[in-house]
Amino acid sequence: MAATALVAVAGRAVAQTPGSWAGAGARREIHSIQISPDNTRFNDYLRDLTRPSTVIGVVGGGLLTHFHSKSNEWTQGTDGLARQIASNAGQVVVEMSVRHGLAAVMNRSTDTHYHPCDCHGFGPRVAHAFVETFTDRRADGSRAFSIPQVAGAYAGNFAQAAWEPGHSASAVAMGTTMSLGLSALFNVGRELTGLGR
Repeated sequence: MAATALVAVAGRAVAQTPGSWAGAGARREIHSIQISPDNTRFNDYLRDLTRPSTVIGVVGGGLLTHFHSKSNEWTQGTDGLARQIASNAGQVVVEMSVRHGLAAVMNRSTDTHYHPCDCHGFGPRVAHAFVETFTDRRADGSRAFSIPQVAGAYAGNFAQAAWEPGHSASAVAMGTTMSLGLSALFNVGRELTGLGR
């Protein structure tokens, strides 16, 4: 479970990196599908599901879990690997659906890019990294605790535990909390080393 959490953090981190595949979208629009002139949220949802970092996280997490798990029906042969990758994909679909759905209902931004701080000093940079990890923007531009992101992470992991054997509710809750914490620490490191710039 720890390996899966690390792959998930790496996937989120790549998704938040301005210089990544999605970073080009900050300068030019990438249209996944055109349904109507105001389908921006739906495009963002499809883009988050299909971005390379998401696919790498799903497949990489499936491989890590497959080769480092105790032997059970989910880890036997290529069928077990396929089940694990499909399970990870299902987890991502639930997470993104809850996150984007709640963001739409609450009129929140779904931007997952990490925006580096223009501030100076250790304290302000660390504070900024935590703010970027755990908040999102309201319609008026102000920040608020990111209920959509946190709820999506927990929903995805609990959904995966429902169809995958060997997970307890407490282990899922702890793993999700650790994953969110690791995302924050990764952003702190990126802010302090200037990698997010």
